[in-house]
Amino acid sequence: MKKIFFGIFSAVYLIILSLLVIYSYSQIDLNLTLSSNSLYQTFQKALIFLGYFNRPVSAAVYTGIIFTLFIFYFLIILAVKKTGFSKKQLFGLIGLSCLVLFLSYPAFSHDIFNYLFDARIVTKYQQNPYFAKALDYPQDLWTRFMHWTHRTYPYGPIWLLLTLPFSYLGFGKFVLTLINFKFLFLLFHLGNLFFIYKIVNKVNPKYTRQALVFYAFNPLIMIESIVSPHNEVMMLFFLLTAIYYGLLEKKYFSGIINLLISAGVKFVTAIYLPFFIFPKQIVRWINVKKILLIMYWVMFVPLVFEIIFREPYPWYFIILIGLGALVSDIYQVRLLTVSISFAALLRYIPYLYYGSYPPFIVIYMHWLFIGPIALAGVWIILKLITSRLSFPRKRESIHKSS
Repeated sequence: MKKIFFGIFSAVYLIILSLLVIYSYSQIDLNLTLSSNSLYQTFQKALIFLGYFNRPVSAAVYTGIIFTLFIFYFLIILAVKKTGFSKKQLFGLIGLSCLVLFLSYPAFSHDIFNYLFDARIVTKYQQNPYFAKALDYPQDLWTRFMHWTHRTYPYGPIWLLLTLPFSYLGFGKFVLTLINFKFLFLLFHLGNLFFIYKIVNKVNPKYTRQALVFYAFNPLIMIESIVSPHNEVMMLFFLLTAIYYGLLEKKYFSGIINLLISAGVKFVTAIYLPFFIFPKQIVRWINVKKILLIMYWVMFVPLVFEIIFREPYPWYFIILIGLGALVSDIYQVRLLTVSISFAALLRYIPYLYYGSYPPFIVIYMHWLFIGPIALAGVWIILKLITSRLSFPRKRESIHKSS
């Protein structure tokens, strides 16, 4: 009976993910043609009509998919908590989910196209992307569907080194290079799942599967790591390896090297350097689980600066969610992390509906982001207040009974 239920549940879930994959092609750039095949062209034209010329329906479809994914997210968490899924079933569902989402178009961000061209500047033009930019190559057809063509390479050197082999293996073909890059992101996403499992299995063995599910099936993670992937995925991977080897295995040199590699992708994780420069002293004073909790809260510091000076882009929260998964047995962390994930994905709705960013749309986006997080914050505070108020009563009842 359990196997039948799991089979039906998985089939419905994979259908929802497939709908997300199909929907992703509604956001394909109008200057981009992935294939000249007549069947594909019919498919693409129908979805472009939905995404660009029937925006209210498009926004409604996206909203429905996101809400459904979060419902399934909670159901999976609940099922694993009650040991409803075996280890084999869980890993199988994760693998199938990744395979389905790998087929998607990077719908919600143009960043991956910039990643492709940054590497292309090296592999095709033999130039330095720290000085050269896409706008310097107007004859290159790839610039037709790129955004931010005026900027030079803004990331750390490690990220560029990671992408170069996958650019070379694209042999100058756009679709093949795009597939290569998506494969690169998928590998690191799976690596993140592996190290989250390994870390929690050492720190809190009873919660290992729940922590894995908390990260693996988070809709924001699935979208921003596989559908429209960002290099925060790699930053998180090397941060997790630093935690595992540096703090848990006590291989301190390996820990700091991995952290420096993580910071060499996009600099943000450099904030954790003190944890790995003085690991012996820190571990002596505080146990590892408390260190992980501190690291979770510390991540809000760079996030606040990124939000103030830019926007709360959903992919900024990948590292926070990854760290949150390590301590997701703590109710406050769990609730806050899920509310941020939900709120960040809601920000896409106004743009999908209107197709531009006038001031009133930006205001809508801010409210959609702030609302769920504020509600979660109020709920956490109320829970803390009520628990404090009930504590003296419990003590009083103990004294009376004695």
